[in-house]
Amino acid sequence: MTYLSLYRKWRPQTFEDVVGQDRVTRTLQNAIASGRIVHAYLFCGHRGTGKTTTARILAKALNCREGPTPTPCNHCPPCQSIGAGASLDVIEIDAASHRGIDEIRDLREKVKLSPVEGRYKVYIIDEAHMLTTEASNALLKTLEEPPAHVVLVLVTTEPHRLPTTITSRAQRFDFKRIPTPLIVQRLRTIAVQEGFHVEEEALGLIARSADGALRDAESLLDQLHAFSPGAIRTADVLAVLGVVEEETLGRLAAAIIEGNTDRCLQDVGRLLEEGRDVRQILRGLIDHFRDLLMVAVVSDPETVVDASEARLALLRSQSARLTPPAIVQRLRVLAGAEAEARASTQPRVVLELALLRASRPEVDPSVEGLTARVEALERVLAGGPAPSGQSPGGQQEAGAPSPREEKKRPRASRGEGGAAAPSPSPRGRGAESASGAREQAEEDPAPQGPREASGPAVTIEAIRAQWGRVMEGVKQRTRAVHAFLLESAPQELVGQELVLGVRHRFHMENLQDAKNRRVVEEVLARTLGVRLRLRCVLAASSPEPAPPPPEGADGGRRLVEEAVRRFGNPVQEVRRFQ
Repeated sequence: MTYLSLYRKWRPQTFEDVVGQDRVTRTLQNAIASGRIVHAYLFCGHRGTGKTTTARILAKALNCREGPTPTPCNHCPPCQSIGAGASLDVIEIDAASHRGIDEIRDLREKVKLSPVEGRYKVYIIDEAHMLTTEASNALLKTLEEPPAHVVLVLVTTEPHRLPTTITSRAQRFDFKRIPTPLIVQRLRTIAVQEGFHVEEEALGLIARSADGALRDAESLLDQLHAFSPGAIRTADVLAVLGVVEEETLGRLAAAIIEGNTDRCLQDVGRLLEEGRDVRQILRGLIDHFRDLLMVAVVSDPETVVDASEARLALLRSQSARLTPPAIVQRLRVLAGAEAEARASTQPRVVLELALLRASRPEVDPSVEGLTARVEALERVLAGGPAPSGQSPGGQQEAGAPSPREEKKRPRASRGEGGAAAPSPSPRGRGAESASGAREQAEEDPAPQGPREASGPAVTIEAIRAQWGRVMEGVKQRTRAVHAFLLESAPQELVGQELVLGVRHRFHMENLQDAKNRRVVEEVLARTLGVRLRLRCVLAASSPEPAPPPPEGADGGRRLVEEAVRRFGNPVQEVRRFQ
């Protein structure tokens, strides 16, 4: 006898046997019991969830000798012939290969014929979304007003591709993905009845790999039973399907959260050497970070996350180290990589790049990556650790000095010849403070917060002497603010506040803007080594008017020289922007 696959052998024969579709089966049973049988049904949903099987059970319920009945007997000739696929009254049409208008014309001619042995002629049109536009239009009249003995069942996984003129003429039933616990229970029943043992963890891996499709899970169980006839262990599932166990996924997710790219790539390298599939690794990580997001945003995650208590504890501890936007950023990176790996000739490279972007948000150019970096900066400025366990500017080992500290260390702790420099005496400390402050300002262009001057107090004369350098520094930062400062001059110094006289009110209003004022204050701090606050006032007296254009042969040249001296060389400015 030819071997029969498990999914065919264990195909449901009654509505009660259909797994995970109670809403659909109860509605159909009640409609049959009350005699409310419509002429057209639309069964749509995920693959392997029982759409075609339910259509066949509906055909048996309508044609059973004891019916129409919500519970077909499966013993009478009509039930047995329908179950064996040999009934002349149940016609299954594969719309993927019979999608033209000629096939629909043939159907329209044959629906007029009476049933051979039952009450109804049931037409099951599988993959109905594959019908051409002409064929769909030709089906409309039959679909709307078929003969009284005809029932049409359209089956599809993509109902959105069907025209509304068809969906509006049929009673729609949506088949949902089957929950993992129900798939595990069904697989356990099949294993017991077939006489082989399957470990519980292996059943869970098979069910999760099926992605809500019971038929896929039964096919995987059949394949694993052929691989290991005596007993199916977890190691067998990992070897055959290439999936990754939960413990390994947890360690890999922890490395991503910590920003440990080195460990991420090493762990993935070992998984690939063991024969694990790239897409299975990505799917496992996607599921893990999806669960992290649910734990982070749902008050009762047990209702949406199918996990043991130990795994829920791990998810809670990991989700506490990331904000929801940071989890979303990693989910988007992994989901995009999973879609890209399907068509890529180098799926390993796609996986490694995804791990790099997920573990180091600073290399992710997306909006989510930018958001993650901003959150890291906010966390550090608030005095807490970065969300990803690394510095916001990039990955840094624990205890290692930052680049700025490394740059300062030779100057602060080393003398000439490599010997430790002695600390300055109290008498000489005041003399060195001004130069030290200036060096500190040059190394740190944006000092954090106002700082009192140390050493000799800065004077208004010193500021006026350095005003040219200040103007040049502002010009390097932003030319707009430099233009507002062109006809201004320092007037007086009141404590730590510099009063700047500005000729035009328009310039003064723009310089009082917080953003522009901050630019000038930062350049002042970098140039003078002292943090000053800027206050702009209208100048008491207007600057001297410009001299009239000189006359004579050299008048034009002198006018150009004066303009260049006051406003800069326009040729150099153009070259700077090229």
